[in-house]
Amino acid sequence: MVLLLLAGRLAGQTLTPALETWKKEIEAAGVPVLIARVEHDKGANTYSLPEGVEGRELFAEYLGQIDFLRQFEQMYGVMVHHKKDKPAYLVMLNGGRAAEWGPFEEAVLAHEFGHAWIKSKKYPAPIFQTGLAGCLAIHTGDIAQHVLIRKELERRGIDQRTFWLKTLDEATAKAGAMERPPEHDRCIRVMQAAELVDVRLGLEGVEWAGRDAYETMVRRVFPEVEPTVAGIVAWMKSHDMEDIAQHRQALGVVFEHLKALAYGRSKAYIL
Repeated sequence: MVLLLLAGRLAGQTLTPALETWKKEIEAAGVPVLIARVEHDKGANTYSLPEGVEGRELFAEYLGQIDFLRQFEQMYGVMVHHKKDKPAYLVMLNGGRAAEWGPFEEAVLAHEFGHAWIKSKKYPAPIFQTGLAGCLAIHTGDIAQHVLIRKELERRGIDQRTFWLKTLDEATAKAGAMERPPEHDRCIRVMQAAELVDVRLGLEGVEWAGRDAYETMVRRVFPEVEPTVAGIVAWMKSHDMEDIAQHRQALGVVFEHLKALAYGRSKAYIL
């Protein structure tokens, strides 16, 4: 069981000049960007928020939800648009995976700033729910938004590709002896489909020595995701994610593809 522990050291988060500038631009629309590094105690399997974090009670509202934590523990970071009471963009860094992203903190934060930036531009997004529906919501939104984020990071001169390729190569290596996941774990298939869509859209034409090994790994471990990915990629390539109407349409199309993958061989078809 993953639990929330509200304790820890004093907060402190230094931003690079590029991130500080972007943060101010996002906040100019009226909603603050709040940042927290969420520490993880592996032995006790607890998460903790440092003392002094601005908006600590807002972060705690989400970190106290088991379904949210189950998604968060798989991520390097996440951005939540908190709307009630005190509206804010809550950016959380997963300290439990700091050994992986530590030297690339700017890239991780920039990615989450990108999600906040998109919200500040009034693009639509799925609403997070509990259970498998929450998994579908997160990855549906990511697929559409990542197209815009990659483009904006390149425009701002923030390097995310180095870290991205590193994580993909490491995932390929770790999966060398990996068996196919249990049939009941539908979220991991949705997550892998979303990642492969990102690869097909964001790394097309990019020189990457590990591409063949990665694609081979996915075909071996997650063979059922290919039709889903092919359908989403084909649709996305023919539509403009900068156009708000088409962006909204994309959410519906992507959700239906991912939902079919998640429930395709399950009797739990509830959506």
